[in-house]
Amino acid sequence: MENSNDNTMEQPSDPDEIINDQHLAEGLFYPKGKELKVLCTINNSVLTDNQRVCISTLQGLAAKMSGEQIYIEEGGASTVWKNHLNTSYGVEIKEFGSFEELVTYFCKAIDIQGYVLYNKLRNSRSLTAAVALCGPLKAVAVDKSLEKEINSLGITTCLMDVSDRDEKWVFKKYKSTFYKKFAAELSPDIKFHLRDYVTLTNCFIFYDGLTYWRNSVLQDIQTGGVCLGGGLDEFKMIKNATEQGIPFVGTDMAPNLATLSSIYNTEGLCQPRSDEEAVEEENVHYVTFMLTDGDNVSYDYWTMYDIYSDPIRGSFPVGYTISPSLYDLAPSVLNWYYQHKTVNDYFVCAPSGLGYTFPTLFPQDKIDGYLEQCNKMAKATGLHIFNVIDSGGVNNMDLWEKYLQQPDIDAIFYTGFAEPSNGTIKLASNGKPVIEAGDLLWGGLSEESDLIERINAKPANPKVQEGYTLVVVHVWSKGFKNMKTVVDGLNKNVKVVTPEMFVKLIKKNLGSVNK
Repeated sequence: MENSNDNTMEQPSDPDEIINDQHLAEGLFYPKGKELKVLCTINNSVLTDNQRVCISTLQGLAAKMSGEQIYIEEGGASTVWKNHLNTSYGVEIKEFGSFEELVTYFCKAIDIQGYVLYNKLRNSRSLTAAVALCGPLKAVAVDKSLEKEINSLGITTCLMDVSDRDEKWVFKKYKSTFYKKFAAELSPDIKFHLRDYVTLTNCFIFYDGLTYWRNSVLQDIQTGGVCLGGGLDEFKMIKNATEQGIPFVGTDMAPNLATLSSIYNTEGLCQPRSDEEAVEEENVHYVTFMLTDGDNVSYDYWTMYDIYSDPIRGSFPVGYTISPSLYDLAPSVLNWYYQHKTVNDYFVCAPSGLGYTFPTLFPQDKIDGYLEQCNKMAKATGLHIFNVIDSGGVNNMDLWEKYLQQPDIDAIFYTGFAEPSNGTIKLASNGKPVIEAGDLLWGGLSEESDLIERINAKPANPKVQEGYTLVVVHVWSKGFKNMKTVVDGLNKNVKVVTPEMFVKLIKKNLGSVNK
């Protein structure tokens, strides 16, 4: 391991090639770290920005090599997930008070080969270049301003200096060294989130906007892979990735994934089906609520916890979109949500399956493989209803038939990107429904009083598609208080049900209508 005290060194030369012979355990879809046994925690508040970057790459190396791993605690949900690892999985917790203490400890605990030097002040893209190389080189990323301190702590070998480089140079020179199942798109302005998992998996990391070069990176991802992180302009970003056959999994603000992925216990990761049967009723209109944005693992990690902690939760039925990627990336987080659900809580697979993509635009020669992987995730997680975001595809029944032919996908909740919510319901040949969003609860677009009025004016007849309303709730502008106002304002013959019961009622009452 890298622990020499000799601080004199020559300027490193760029190797002609970097051989990546590292092998990680694979989960259901994603690589995972060594099985987690001990959690070495440090509070985010004691670290500088450059120290956070360094620690995040050290996190990735620790997860790659040892059951003793690092957790950067940020309070709120981050503290909940830390404590859950201890109480539900028996992970021992060790607390560290400073950057120096943590680095010194891991210099002795794992085999750190050295560091990759960058200079963010002079060249922000050098940070991305350095992080890209840390996994394959078994190195930590060190800013020029931090170099002397790192040397004093025992990491003295500068393996590469990319202060004047960017990730395009890295990709051109070392493309063959990177893990090909996915890449990560991440702004240099994000201090440490996701960088740990990039280092663990040796995947390529970049940030280039919507360019031809971005296409070349996406095209280098193997068929069946995904892009992690976050980019610019949601619609164009997803459309561009979709056209390459690459779903997007939002993880740009998700910390500690290298460590969280290192849980191998799969108990409690499958949402059980309800055995409650649909009952025929007359003179009733059915409503179900579905919260948005669960495709983003960062949202699942942070904001969803705050929403889920609302004391109103459980008093009426609500559906939550959530990413099936948590099964591998943060199984303890998925377990926590399932552990704390009530009979009125139901989780829906977030858009549009394994990752955010517009299925109508997905390459036809790749869609079958994608849907097989979606079904595999649905079976493992118990996320049997799929929210699908698409662009102009609501009537594309040939495509939705392919989704619904998968044995573990029970229904599609269709939400068009910036499209009207018309509430159409169509049944596939096997009787499984495609249910279009029927209305919105969305700040500035559809307020509580407007929604109440529209729903109360709809037919109270479960034998017609107009007797059902799927309400999409925008999580960034509306929450439980707003939903409760709607529930309290509905007519007595309007019933709010879970998404699971909503699907059962449609199948029972509509039969073969609108096939």
